[in-house]
Parts: sequence; C-alpha cells; structure tokens
Amino acid sequence: MNPFKHLSNPVLYSGSREINRLSGLLDPATPVFFITGAHFADTPAWQTLESRLRGAGCRVQRQTVHGEPDPDIVDDLTEQAERFNAGCVVGIGGGSVLDAGKAVAAMLCQEGSVLDYLEGVGTKEPEGKTVPFIAAPTTAGTGSEATKNAVLSRPGPAGFKKSLRHDAFIPSTAIIDPELAMGCPPEITLACALDALSQLLESRVSTAGTPLTQALSRQGLRLFVRGSRLFSDNLYQSRLALSLRWDLAMAAYLSGVTLANAGLGTVHGIAGPLGAFTCVPHGVACGKLLPQVFTILSQEMQVEALDELGAWLSRGVDAIPQPDDFQIALDYMNSWADQLPKLSEYGLTEQTLDGVVKASANKNFPIQLSVQQIRDVLSCI
Repeated sequence: MNPFKHLSNPVLYSGSREINRLSGLLDPATPVFFITGAHFADTPAWQTLESRLRGAGCRVQRQTVHGEPDPDIVDDLTEQAERFNAGCVVGIGGGSVLDAGKAVAAMLCQEGSVLDYLEGVGTKEPEGKTVPFIAAPTTAGTGSEATKNAVLSRPGPAGFKKSLRHDAFIPSTAIIDPELAMGCPPEITLACALDALSQLLESRVSTAGTPLTQALSRQGLRLFVRGSRLFSDNLYQSRLALSLRWDLAMAAYLSGVTLANAGLGTVHGIAGPLGAFTCVPHGVACGKLLPQVFTILSQEMQVEALDELGAWLSRGVDAIPQPDDFQIALDYMNSWADQLPKLSEYGLTEQTLDGVVKASANKNFPIQLSVQQIRDVLSCI
C-alpha cells in the first residue's frame, strides 16, 4: 500500500439556492471583496444576494473579471481589496473568476506582485497564507472551487500560463448551486463540460492516482454522463435542466478534487501552452484535444475509464462495459469536439505551433507522446 494525502475543501454546500446561505456565512464586521463575471453582475441573482448581504450588515465591494486573468489584473484587484481592508474574498463566476479570486485572497497576505510567486516565472515561494476565500462556480468545468492553484496567463509569442499554487489555497468554502448556471450559453456549457470530462479521465488514468481519486473520478464520470443529456439532447429549456446542471456541476467539482490530488496529463499538458500562445478558451482547447489524446492512449493500452464511459453513455450508468465500448466513448467525444471551433480560429498557426509543441508536457500520463505525435494532434484540430 502506497501512502498518500488527500486535499479537499473544509466545507462544501451543494444544492439549489444554496447561494442564499452566503449572507449567514460572512461576518458583518469583516469587509468582503467580491469578484464576479460581468454577466452575473447583471442578473437578478446578484441583486438579490447583494440585498441580502447588505441587509445582514455586511460591507461589500465588487469587481468584475473579463476573460482569463493575467498577473496585472490580479495585482490591480489585490490593491483595490487592500484599500477596502478586505478580510474575506468571494468569487462567483467561471473558472477564470475563481482563479482570480483565489489569487487575490492569497496575495492579500503576500508582499510584491503575484508574478513573483508564479511557478516557472517568479523566484519566490508562496508561504501559504491567505484570507478566507469562498468559491461559487457559475459554470461546470474547471473545478477551481476545489483546487489549490490559481491559473494566470499572459498570451503572446513569449507568453505563459502558470499557476500560483499552495495546499492552503484550496477555497475554505465551496458553494455548488446549479441555479447560478441556468443562463450559461450552450457553447460555453459544452466547452466547460468537456474540460471537466478531461480532468476526470486524466486523473483516473494518472500515474499519481490514489484509491480516493480513482473512486471520485469514477463517480464524477457517472454524474457527467447523466448531465451530458443537457447538451446531447438539447434539454436546456426542459424541466430537467436544473437537475442536469447539478449533475454537471458536481462532476466538475469532483474533477477539481481529483486533479488537486492526482494531477492531470497530456490533454492539459498541451492545453496550457495553447492558452499561452493563443487566445483559445481553456474548455475549447481541452474539448478538441481530449478525443485525439485518448485515442492514442487506447491504442497502447486498455483504458477502463473509456470502457465504462462508453457503456454508460450508450446504455445507462448501470451498464456493464463490453470490449468495444471504449470506441463508443471516443465517438461521443469526437462528436462533441466537432461542435467546437477549430484552433486556427484562435490564432494557432504554423508559427505558433512550434512553441506550443516545445512547451507541452506528458506529466502523470500513462504513456509519453512524442513531439511528432503532439504536433500531429494539434495539426488536425
């Protein structure tokens, strides 16, 4: 038996309207700095929440994040939070919003720029100090509400996509409320769901996996299969939509828990550099890469997770896998990936391809893709 440790949020609340619990979790004596997406700020959900918070006597300031955060955005938000004397940070939004909030909560306890503490970029190690951070996702994808890293990027020819990382940076509280995702557009819903799927599959086959990550990723795949009906059967306006969004949200949460403990693999090892050299959204990158990378893996070894996924997608989550079910899973993933834009639409060219290939990694993946294999994968999507 190999020893291991397991990290997760101290507290998780999950269910419809659980976001309303927030006013009771915050100390009125502590100024709270909110970071949200631009869309959420205009919804009745935020107006109701803000009214509840102010009614409870909470001092609140809110700022928005547009797109994936870069270090300058985090430094600016941290400065604003410091001026407000914030003692708590709350992030309500997609993965980018939650990553920004996680970074701001940490940087309120650090000196200098967040750039100084990014892996592979800065020269300092974060001490693990942070003010409390509460994460409430409005999309079901990155699982940032359960992870210990905040991903920041600076796209361009000399760009990077790196993490501010420490075990202490896992949000102190996660709130999974499917009602927050009800207005998420279909194209974003699909891309985010495929990010979660890639994280579940990669952590399932990770060479750093544990018995807990194996069990949680398997349950996450079951939830993903149930929730995938939302986009596969176009049930966005049906009475099942809220339940299906909860399935996807919990699948994404479990993907965050498993990646925080087992790490990821080649899909994310390529998707990271893609986000550094181009403007491709992370979920689109993962969705396009996933079937290509796992096709190569399935040619080298039997992938139990693919067998189960194919059986469950085609015959229900109680189905027993059969020998050819892995191909059904790959067919589903290819059909979903085909609905996403090509990478060339986001600036992947022959000039940027070399940089992406050179920066890609195979860490924690059962096989090592060659430079040529990575190039071939990128060239066809």
